Order: sequence, then structure tokens, then C-alpha cells
Amino acid sequence: MVYVTYHDATAYAKWAGKRLPSEAEWEFAARGGLVGKTFVWGDDESVAREYANFGGTGGRDKWVIMTAPVGSFRPNGYGLFDMVGNVREWCQYWNNEDKKHRVLRGGSWSGDTYVLRVADRYGNDPANTLYYVGFRCVVDVE
Repeated sequence: MVYVTYHDATAYAKWAGKRLPSEAEWEFAARGGLVGKTFVWGDDESVAREYANFGGTGGRDKWVIMTAPVGSFRPNGYGLFDMVGNVREWCQYWNNEDKKHRVLRGGSWSGDTYVLRVADRYGNDPANTLYYVGFRCVVDVE
């Protein structure tokens, strides 16, 4: 899903009995067990196309200027798909202390490989809807 505000994402998560991830949870899941690596697959930028839908390919993919179906690329070490690329994902926290922007993680289909870095973070107004922003939910296990 794209064109979803932070408020819409949190409302859906609550309705589904879930929540948005914290930044730490998102990053832990994205790393897939790798420690200190630049990308979810390691440090070799040349294999990015195997793991992520992103821009900068000069039209050399079948999802030119759009999202790809979930599972179209290789999963990370935890078996999670699309942790980077496809859409930036809303997280629970504010981007900075002014509390005007919420955190987005994960890069998107419209960005280059730079935004696929696990540490990349972006802030946006929580009321905005954008063609490259979505979300994923997490469940608290007791």
C-alpha cells in the first residue's frame, strides 16, 4: 500500500492488533542477523538488484517507476522481503526533537542505492501521503 499517512498506518495497525515498529526494531529486522554491514545483504552494492526494487537502473527492470510485488526479490537473513527498496516505511518515532516529522526507513523504488543503506533514515510530515511510502506492522509476543 502506498499513499498512506502515518496516522492511517497506525490506525490500521491498531485495528489489526499490531503496531508500527520502533526504529531499533525495524533496523534489527532489516539487518537479518548481519552486524555492521551497509546493506541488508552485506556490503557488496553490486548485488543490490537481487534484494531490492530501487531507482537508478535506467529502465532495466520490469517495475519501472512503481512498486514490485512482495517477494519479487531475495529475502534477508531472517526471511523478510523488501526491508529496503519498494517503499519507505513509517516507524513509531519522531525524526527529530521538533516533532514535525515522523521517521521513514528502508529506501524506495524511486531512490538510488544510497537510500538502501540499513542506517538510512528520512523524516516526513505524518499527514503526508506519498507514492513511495508505506508501512509494515509488528506484533508483540508475550
